[in-house]
Amino acid sequence: MLEETSRSLPPAVLHPATFVLFLLLIRAALKTPHASGRLLLVIVWLRYVMQAYHEITYLSVGGVSVNALASLGVCCVGGFILRNHIRELGRFPVILTLVAVIVASGLLNNALQPTVETVLKWGYFLIVLLAVQDCIRKDGDTRILGLLLWAFAPPLVYQALSVGLGISKAGEADGSVSFIGGYNHEASFSIVLVTCFAVASLAPRVNPAVRLFLLVACLAGIFAANYRTSFIAVAPIAFGYFVFGTARTVSKGRRLAVSLFGLIVMVGGALAANVALSERLHDIGTLTEGADTLIRPAEEFTVADQKLLSGRLYIWNRYLESYAAGDDQRLLLGFGPDAWVDTFGVYAHNTMVSYLYEFGLVGACLIVLVWLGMLWRAAQIRDWPLRGQLLSAHVGFILLNMATMPFWQIEGLIFYGVLCGYPVSLSAVQARKPLLRHYTPPPKLKKIPDWWKDPAAPSATMQQTKVKT
Repeated sequence: MLEETSRSLPPAVLHPATFVLFLLLIRAALKTPHASGRLLLVIVWLRYVMQAYHEITYLSVGGVSVNALASLGVCCVGGFILRNHIRELGRFPVILTLVAVIVASGLLNNALQPTVETVLKWGYFLIVLLAVQDCIRKDGDTRILGLLLWAFAPPLVYQALSVGLGISKAGEADGSVSFIGGYNHEASFSIVLVTCFAVASLAPRVNPAVRLFLLVACLAGIFAANYRTSFIAVAPIAFGYFVFGTARTVSKGRRLAVSLFGLIVMVGGALAANVALSERLHDIGTLTEGADTLIRPAEEFTVADQKLLSGRLYIWNRYLESYAAGDDQRLLLGFGPDAWVDTFGVYAHNTMVSYLYEFGLVGACLIVLVWLGMLWRAAQIRDWPLRGQLLSAHVGFILLNMATMPFWQIEGLIFYGVLCGYPVSLSAVQARKPLLRHYTPPPKLKKIPDWWKDPAAPSATMQQTKVKT
């Protein structure tokens, strides 16, 4: 299914570190008064910790993995805590239609268990989205994102331990290694770091030194994880922060100047990254040179072609060729959830290609509509720095889908749930102006006395005194 699994951290190191991280989680959870906020922190933290115990969580219990059982528990507990908000799912008809198509494809292809697991993944996404939405509405701002940063402590600490102990995974033919904190695969770990970078850039009232440390730690972690897709995905998010996010921290009169300075910084950073990562990203240049032959029969691929982008181009064409050979039903609704497992043995490394094969033309069109719908919601925000930052983050997530499959991994669905919960939490009025916490109402004026209007006119008190006299 995945090319190679990584070693977990030694129990003598992993267990004590997890215990300390659990205490930090409790401390963070007690700082939010909302049950939805505590739920969000726990389910995100839990998922990130469980991935470090993949030798246990990937085991099957009654034909279902421990991860799937945990997802079921999250959906049940989350559904109970957020039961008053379940009706709000009606605001997302495209997502609900997509879930219905997934179920229909699974039933038509007699794939019950994969269907249940896929629906649970989308349930995880909806729980995260509703929890973020509820917290932002109750708080009046996005302070929950600052607390959510504590949920990213486990992967950052685990990676630091894996670097210190020299526990890595050899994931590339060129001999390079990946330090992924004992996670099963560098894809899921890299998605977590990209998510942390996005949350750290969006969280309000974070100490500038702490924010800078987290952003640098995420970038260094992505580099150590050695997953090229995350390099590309984090670029728009970094652009959104330095060009738009920094402008949100200053007064309106200085925003444009700060934004232009951030643009200069990003141009310099892009040039430096191009030099530093030229060897790792040289395949992209090779693809652009032969863009007219990207889609062709799999048998026409040479041995060298099959190695481009770690074999992604070859894998995509195999998927597309197999999909095109299907009957009308499968062209429309696909071969069913996770049908690739028995056919190809490796996932498509592209959400569009995978959804086309698994859920047909209908499923592929619906996932594109989901992206476009969330982009449209972010584009409705009138506060241009916030709008620019959220749009950049969405673009980064979409790019992530072009060379890996965040919708197949709960880590990716957590990322998208947080990313969508922000603009969705804004009401129709708020979506057209900055958050209300930036608005300061003018002081109420007292009634102007008569003597102030006309100093020569006697006041009412003076008139009453004169009458008595």
